[in-house]
Amino acid sequence: MGTHALDIRGLVCPITWVRVRQALGTLPSGARLEVLLDHRPALPDIRRNAAELGHELLSTEVVEDGAWRLLLEVGEAD
Repeated sequence: MGTHALDIRGLVCPITWVRVRQALGTLPSGARLEVLLDHRPALPDIRRNAAELGHELLSTEVVEDGAWRLLLEVGEAD
């Protein structure tokens, strides 16, 4: 399945979640989405919203000053 990348640096809430949700919706169950972002308030929002839709946050890491990489796994479709 592989890992898909989404770079949303420069975007702010709620657009960050909109883009992540759109990307997750295009991927099959079990696929992974690597998200690069620099808007800190988006971190808990993405984590919470993804979990509510059945996706799993596998990891969060700081990759450079002011940027994070999230790794999400797509859950089962309803």
